Amino acid sequence: MTDTQAIKDRLDIVQIIGEYIPLKKAGANWKANCPFHNEKSPSFMVHPEKQFWHCFGCSKGGDVFSFLQEMEGLEFSEALKILADRAGVKLDTFVSDINKSQKNRILEINAKAAYFFHQFLLEMPASGGARDYLSRRQLKPETIEEWKVGFIPEQWDLLTQYLLKKGNNVDDLLASGLTIKKDGGGVYDRFRGRIMFPIWDAHGNNVGFTGRVLVETEKSGGKYINTPQTLVFDKSRILYGLNKAKTEIKNKDFTVLVEGQMDVIACHQAGMKNVVASSGTALTFEQIKLLKRYSNNIAIAFDADAAGQNAAKRGIDLALEQGMNIKIIQIPAGAGKDADECLKKNSAVWFKAVENAKEVMEWYFASVLLGADKHDPKQKQKIADTLLAEIIRLPYAVERDHWLKKLADELSVDHATLTAEMRRLASAKPKHYEGKAENVPQEKAKDENWGQQSQSRLLAENIFALFIKFPKLFGEYDMSSSQAFFPPASMASLYESLKRQYNGSIDQKEALEKEQQNSIDILVLKADKEYSDFDLAKAKKEIDILVARIKSQWQNDKRAELTSALKEAEKNKNTELLQQILKQIMELD
Repeated sequence: MTDTQAIKDRLDIVQIIGEYIPLKKAGANWKANCPFHNEKSPSFMVHPEKQFWHCFGCSKGGDVFSFLQEMEGLEFSEALKILADRAGVKLDTFVSDINKSQKNRILEINAKAAYFFHQFLLEMPASGGARDYLSRRQLKPETIEEWKVGFIPEQWDLLTQYLLKKGNNVDDLLASGLTIKKDGGGVYDRFRGRIMFPIWDAHGNNVGFTGRVLVETEKSGGKYINTPQTLVFDKSRILYGLNKAKTEIKNKDFTVLVEGQMDVIACHQAGMKNVVASSGTALTFEQIKLLKRYSNNIAIAFDADAAGQNAAKRGIDLALEQGMNIKIIQIPAGAGKDADECLKKNSAVWFKAVENAKEVMEWYFASVLLGADKHDPKQKQKIADTLLAEIIRLPYAVERDHWLKKLADELSVDHATLTAEMRRLASAKPKHYEGKAENVPQEKAKDENWGQQSQSRLLAENIFALFIKFPKLFGEYDMSSSQAFFPPASMASLYESLKRQYNGSIDQKEALEKEQQNSIDILVLKADKEYSDFDLAKAKKEIDILVARIKSQWQNDKRAELTSALKEAEKNKNTELLQQILKQIMELD
């Protein structure tokens, strides 16, 4: 048995995928909205018996390894290592591949560095000032231990020398971002004289660090510095504390988002465990995707200054467009500028602020209407423009209409007037870039015929799915006589293979080529998705309709092709060719 099969046998694919997206039972399978493209109705299916998944919207699919690779942006060896650890399988076959991965070497370097920082803080006399600082920040010893807080003194290459002695090479240290190359030769530590906070991904891998300067000087280089972009660290894809908070977030179906590492640590220490941080940046599309795996509900706290509000608003707008339910946490005046400070002054105030978080549209309305003169037509227009821009972002029509009516009441304006104004704004509104094209491959989208070809293929897949579900019907249709338009080239070999082995039934376990077997598996899922309530008579009627649609589409495409050729023949005054094309057009009807 291979390592991969041993891992699959010990893991539940439904459970693994269900940790990322909400799955609903659909017969013997499970369905969900696809996490890899936007869609309104579920086209993503999981087949637990055959241990694979497939999306009928974007055509992605595979096993549990490929799912993790797609969701996390991992190489196969990295996904293998994560799932092997989870399954309790000791890897043999792929150990050399894993060891070759620089990503994994960087992760090991980060783990060693975190150990070094933490032990230095706990044991070395030079860390006295750092320990005093953390004590003033009211961090308990057990909290420091849980979050592996560390310290590194103001020395040029203390960490680099330690890691070199542990057998790591300079190239990997540079790639990790912990070591920097000097202009004149040599290397030195990026982090010096700083309190160190390890940063983990959702799986608990130490992907980077934040360093907070202990004693600020002109040469400190900023109060906080982070690991730069590396093979394992991308700040836009990481939420600090998610590895520790994700279970509580799922249990409560609610995320609290704060700004910095100390806010997260202080909240967890106080007993609020569903808290993560964006580390001072606006929420990104990738971070929102991460959050939506665990809950669609989020309460956001941000610093009261203008920079904090502007950064938060950019993330809020994007989260609204992704359909998240958002609330805004408002710390009372004088109770602290952030979660950490509020908890130190009075923890009950912070917990109450989270409990009373205001729904985001209510917060927008209150903020914009505060002090505004609703009788001044220019101010009314400004209020309308500001709030309509937020209402437009709501993805659900009923919710949009609710807030439109509220705005109409507030401004004493007709609802229809605001609806027309919103349409005007929507037509000029740029869409956020989400990092991926929707469904259609770019090179295919350029081909004006691709849409028709794709539609024919989808119709053909539905016919094949019905054949698989109702094998008796396969023998009633001879597609060989209509191969001009069916089956499409991509499915012709599968059709011939099924024809050869058909004896009144279709043996799904019959020895087929691997690609054909994969196609059969996908068709089984499609049948369950589209035709779970069909009987034989209904299935036969559906096949007749599908065949007619394919033939009609093929005829239309062929007629357009011949018409174009006819015009060219007329232009060239080629009478003989003209007659041939006219004959072909008449034969189509």
